[in-house]
Amino acid sequence: MHTSKITIGLIVGFALFVHGLGLSLRAQGSLQFNQALVMSSQNQTNCSTCWTVPANKVWKITGFTSNSNDVASMVINGLEGGYLWGQAYSNSSISYAYARWHVPTFPIWLPAGSTLGFLGLGPNRNILFYGIEFNVIP
Repeated sequence: MHTSKITIGLIVGFALFVHGLGLSLRAQGSLQFNQALVMSSQNQTNCSTCWTVPANKVWKITGFTSNSNDVASMVINGLEGGYLWGQAYSNSSISYAYARWHVPTFPIWLPAGSTLGFLGLGPNRNILFYGIEFNVIP
């Protein structure tokens, strides 16, 4: 009888330890709304690191808009990603963009220290990225 109590105690203790370990591994803080974001760039063709997510913040990029007729690329942390297509002038430009990249799927989450930018927007064009900034609460 005494051995079974010890065994049950060990099993319960081990289960609580594993549960607590799982919680501590997943606990990375919570997010608190800080502000709405509208990040704009005027008359720039390329700006690969226009904006940087501040320390202790997370950005949720929900979309973009532009007055460009060119196919531009989104740049995250210095790497080209999905293309930002408004209305290309020729089918060859559209086909090239579809074959080369994909349209970004929003939202895009960016942790602190990440950079956001674009390439190939075209002369005298504007772009706006919009989203939400969160504070990371430990």
